[in-house]
Amino acid sequence: MLPLLRCVPRVLGSAVPSLRALHTEGDKAFVDFLKDEIEEERKIQKHKTLPKMSGGWELELNGTEAKLVRKVAGEKIIVTFNINNSIPPTFDGEEEPTQKQKVEEQEPELTSTPNFVVEVIKNDGKKALVLDCHYPEDEVGQEDEAESDIFSIREVSFQSSGESEWKDTNYTLNTDSLDWALYDHLMDFLADRGVDNTFADELVELSTALEHQEYISFLEDLKRFVKSQ
Repeated sequence: MLPLLRCVPRVLGSAVPSLRALHTEGDKAFVDFLKDEIEEERKIQKHKTLPKMSGGWELELNGTEAKLVRKVAGEKIIVTFNINNSIPPTFDGEEEPTQKQKVEEQEPELTSTPNFVVEVIKNDGKKALVLDCHYPEDEVGQEDEAESDIFSIREVSFQSSGESEWKDTNYTLNTDSLDWALYDHLMDFLADRGVDNTFADELVELSTALEHQEYISFLEDLKRFVKSQ
């Protein structure tokens, strides 16, 4: 009789073909699922082309990053955002709904609410006032308070124009401990340059359309990758 250890490779070797066949069937099922998923996503796609921003903003795209550019009275305003991780989680810590509830309740529409950075560059073009903004979860979709802002400023700093990242050596003002009068003036400063509630609403619509477009493109790439030999 052969030693036990010498028998093991022969047993494993005979099992390889069945594992390989199972993998192939799994890939086929995966591709079929992705095909159906892509068709469903295309059916519910709200915008076949990206919506336009009012106010003369020009859109520049680089993958998942979007840049909106506008010139006002010699100033250049640049708004940059990225759609990655821009959709808030749908769960809220409550008990999972029953199967009946899942059937009866329509799935909520996913909305992309990305953080965005506003750069205001004066004529000399050397220095930019940079404001890091976001959508507070309790403000998005609220229509009962027409006066409230749907976005907030988190940080303000001066940076060299054209820099892709903030320098830690430059002073950054956190608005959590900021005097409200100064904060209101900063919000008015943005509004005077076209970054107001209307802009923020349109940015959400644009970002949501772009995120959905990229999601469908990702599913198509995934299907091709799984299907390829």
